[in-house]
Amino acid sequence: MLFVSGLKREAQIAHAPDALAICGGAATLRRRFAEASSKHRLTISFGICGALDPSLRSGDIIIGTHVVSGGDSVMADEEVVWALAARLKAAGERVKIGAVVGVDAPVLTRAAKAELRKATRAASVDMESQIAARFAAEAKAPFAILRVVSDPAARDLPPLVTAAVKADGSVDYGVVAYGVMKSPRQTRGLIHGARDSSAAFAALRRARRTPGLFGGLGLAHL
Repeated sequence: MLFVSGLKREAQIAHAPDALAICGGAATLRRRFAEASSKHRLTISFGICGALDPSLRSGDIIIGTHVVSGGDSVMADEEVVWALAARLKAAGERVKIGAVVGVDAPVLTRAAKAELRKATRAASVDMESQIAARFAAEAKAPFAILRVVSDPAARDLPPLVTAAVKADGSVDYGVVAYGVMKSPRQTRGLIHGARDSSAAFAALRRARRTPGLFGGLGLAHL
């Protein structure tokens, strides 16, 4: 399996002996995908996301039916979608099946989220699902989306949330400290964001550890 994530922390959760997890910005992901010589039976967009659906809470799991990006739409493998959703629900997780929006720049404000929701009716937004979809197409592998809500639709995020993320997917905490010192008004938003992401990463970790979650999936395409 190939897991495609934005953050190093997401990739660390995804990593396993039978899986390759790559992370970073678009250019870094492209390079790491090119370096991955082995064939993968399943390509998964994996990590946290922002909610567009107002009913979603931090920690809710999104299984994407398709990703919408720049006027294009790429379907996830239907068999994998329903299998993942059923297995996670059986494990007691809150699961939403729906469309996902893939973007090239962070969506930080509730107004921007509301606009995307109105335009697409999608459940969530992230910056890697459209990239993972392209990788899956190039590898002729089935595609899946497993994301966990961090920031709810009504939450504004401070710019520091994304400004501190480096190209390799790691977080520069020096940038965070300097940003707070320079703009203390962002502190409250960072505290809310930390609480949201804590719930999201806990759910992401539980999901990845669900026994047999990916068992047998994608084998029909080999």
